[in-house]
Amino acid sequence: MLLPMSVTDALATSSPMHALARLGRLRWGALLLALLVLAACAVAGVALPWLGVLQALLTLALVNGVLEWGARRGQPPQRLVRVGLLADVVVLSELLALTGGAANPMATLYLLPVLFAALLVPGGGFAWLLAGLAASLYGLLFFWHLPWPTAGGDAAYAFSLHLGGMWLTFAVSAFLLAGFVSRLAQQLAEERAALASAREALLRDEQLVALGVQAAAAAHALSTPLNTLTLLVDEWDPAAPAPEQAADLNVMRTQLATCRTALSRLKEGAETEARPADLHGLLQLRLAAWRALRPEVALETTLPAGEGPAVSVPPAFWPAFYNLLNNAAEAAGTAPVVVDAAWQAGWLTLDITNTHGSFDPARLARAGLTPLESSKPAGLGLGVLLTHATLSRLGGHLALVNRPEGGVVARVRLPLPERRQE
Repeated sequence: MLLPMSVTDALATSSPMHALARLGRLRWGALLLALLVLAACAVAGVALPWLGVLQALLTLALVNGVLEWGARRGQPPQRLVRVGLLADVVVLSELLALTGGAANPMATLYLLPVLFAALLVPGGGFAWLLAGLAASLYGLLFFWHLPWPTAGGDAAYAFSLHLGGMWLTFAVSAFLLAGFVSRLAQQLAEERAALASAREALLRDEQLVALGVQAAAAAHALSTPLNTLTLLVDEWDPAAPAPEQAADLNVMRTQLATCRTALSRLKEGAETEARPADLHGLLQLRLAAWRALRPEVALETTLPAGEGPAVSVPPAFWPAFYNLLNNAAEAAGTAPVVVDAAWQAGWLTLDITNTHGSFDPARLARAGLTPLESSKPAGLGLGVLLTHATLSRLGGHLALVNRPEGGVVARVRLPLPERRQE
């Protein structure tokens, strides 16, 4: 009467309203199948109490329609699920009483409403109540029932019909068991994987929270010496030192200004969303700013030509982008860092390629989940971790891939829907 996949779908349902809707669709399907069986019996000449059987099916259809109407009227879905399952048991008992009683092999279909009650109704009390009702009605069918249907009084045909019903009941039970157990095993595996992923995310978040506390303390401690150094550099007479020293002073001023800006952003916390702007122009400006800070790095860029889409790039994205550029520059040595950009269907894709070196599989597997070992003199190995966390918060993701010809590609994908410029 009900398909195995329908049982597994009901198992996966977590919302009472969804459970009610699924049961309603299954009930309409069962009624359609019952009508097809009745049509086959009429063609084969099987003697049935047609009025009683049609009345039972009409009652179930009426109940199902009332339940759907109640759901649209905002009735509690759990109550409607219970009423529907009770109706299934009562109508099935009436059909069995009209077609041989306990001798009808389809009596094992009593298990289906009980199964759905155990899966879909929390607590378990209703499932026990429904199981007791089904067992009681099944027992009464031994005493109160009409004879098993025959075709022209042919006892041999009646026995073959009984055997066919037994086979059909066995097939339904076997498919139900296979579908139920396989889906349950799959769901348990998915839940274990989700728990493992959530545990890793929790550990990563704990690391980021601890890092944020330490960063706030470091920002507070560094603000005074940075201000002191800025005053000293500003008071230094640019005409006194040699020309090469004057250039160094300008670099110091630029670096100190960058440090002050970074600390200001850290103290202010989350920034407001940027206004829509030309994506290609933004990328060019940001890459030019980074190139000014790292003039010794050979940077090769491939940006789309022409005017780009108007998008709002979250301010938190740019520090994450710079982290990847700095990591690629440190690892590349004298080799160039290559940046390829593309925007399609509301997604920005950035490939940051370091053409030198590679990651071993273990480090690739841990990239973005834990701090990586850093070979830089003052490197903490946190750049990839922070970038991964930032992109995850913004709805994007980061992938690190070793190139066959050598080097590592950091592929960034960030959702950037096109917007109108104000």
